[in-house]
Amino acid sequence: AFFGGHLHEPVHARALRGGTLAAAGALVLQLLLAALGDGEAKATEHKENTDSTLTWREDEGVSKLVPLHPESKGKAREPLRKYTTKEVEKHNTRDDLLIIIDGRVYDLTRYVDKHPGGFLPMENMAGKDCTDVFANYHAARIYKTMLPAFLVGEVTDYHVYPHVADFRRIRQELLRRGLFETDMRYYGKMAAWLASLFLGALWLSLGWESTSAHMTGAAVMGIFWQQLAGIGHDLGHSGVTHVFMRDHLIGSPPPAVV
Repeated sequence: AFFGGHLHEPVHARALRGGTLAAAGALVLQLLLAALGDGEAKATEHKENTDSTLTWREDEGVSKLVPLHPESKGKAREPLRKYTTKEVEKHNTRDDLLIIIDGRVYDLTRYVDKHPGGFLPMENMAGKDCTDVFANYHAARIYKTMLPAFLVGEVTDYHVYPHVADFRRIRQELLRRGLFETDMRYYGKMAAWLASLFLGALWLSLGWESTSAHMTGAAVMGIFWQQLAGIGHDLGHSGVTHVFMRDHLIGSPPPAVV
């Protein structure tokens, strides 16, 4: 029977049923706490930034107000060479690669083959303004610790188009409000939800003999994989812990084992 008694329920079916109920109970408890106002973390909203020499960046998801231009080091402390955007555009190959970030010019030629993301993204942005692309994929500490070593000049005719300026203002506001910070309690709810789906699907498939139970279990397992894909997306974009290797280790082995 599909919803019969449990008099002759096998041990594995009893364990799966208990696990399903426990996971579902954990989810309900977290949802109740959230409804009562104790289960949701509020983003850390910061004061308005009125200093044009400072900007909001994120580091492991935490918003930080830092210098727009990182402190120069070595030869870069000397007066910077002046470039026009047209001049920078000519340095657009893997063997001669300049980029623009926040109006400054960086020579990344010697770093192309060492780039953790491979040479193609860098080659694609060679000779261009990659301010926004760089901000999307690099933490505040990268600006401070790595960029200064590649600084070679500044752009004299740097221009930010209105739609780009609007995008940057939106990003700055999101950072100021702390909206890049991860609320791990959300993933606690998702873990309980996914566990209830997975264990429930196994219970229906292995703990029952009826065809209808097996079909329902297959459908629930399909929902589990669809829901898991969303977490995989977040992990793939380093959007959970905001540390690439940590998110990779969380996201890769479990699905492979399952």
